[in-house]
Amino acid sequence: MTDWHELELDEMMEWPFAAQCVVAALLAAVLAVAGYWYWITPMQDELARVKLTEADLRQQLVRRANQVAALPKVRQQIEILEDRYQFVVRQLPEEEELASLLSSVNDIGVRNGLEFQRIEWASRVEHGLYFELPISIVLTGEYEDIGLFVEDIAKLSRIVTLKDIELKKPQGTEVKGQLTLRVSATTYRFKAPVKEQG
Repeated sequence: MTDWHELELDEMMEWPFAAQCVVAALLAAVLAVAGYWYWITPMQDELARVKLTEADLRQQLVRRANQVAALPKVRQQIEILEDRYQFVVRQLPEEEELASLLSSVNDIGVRNGLEFQRIEWASRVEHGLYFELPISIVLTGEYEDIGLFVEDIAKLSRIVTLKDIELKKPQGTEVKGQLTLRVSATTYRFKAPVKEQG
């Protein structure tokens, strides 16, 4: 049996085979640990980073695949929206049609037996993408005639909304059934797109 305390490092080649094997195993273990720490650990960190990147790329791929799959439906929806947009635009008067729109509103009132006290453009109201163009109207007539007037305004080929409606019996009138209507008949205009100067 070998006494480990008697072994000298400088005489390692003369040690018993079992002792040489133990030292070789310890040296191999130290080299393995050092190699693992020096080469493998950075590679594992890189592998973990690559796995995260792979997961992100996989999610992006799934999102893109879903977007590509939905593209025909989105195009169809865009076409529908474009058609609706064009339909609304056709219902809005052009700048040169505003005078004829005012005349049409006046003609509708006269045709329904109403008497205008006032019919004129009020100040434009500017919004982000469009203008409101209100027509200030004050007229008198029978209840039924006013109802027909409102119905005919709704049938116009251009969009005209009625708001701020005030309907009351005029003071000091002797005519039975006469009412005064104050209303703002509003149409709309899209703002012209601003062209970028290049």
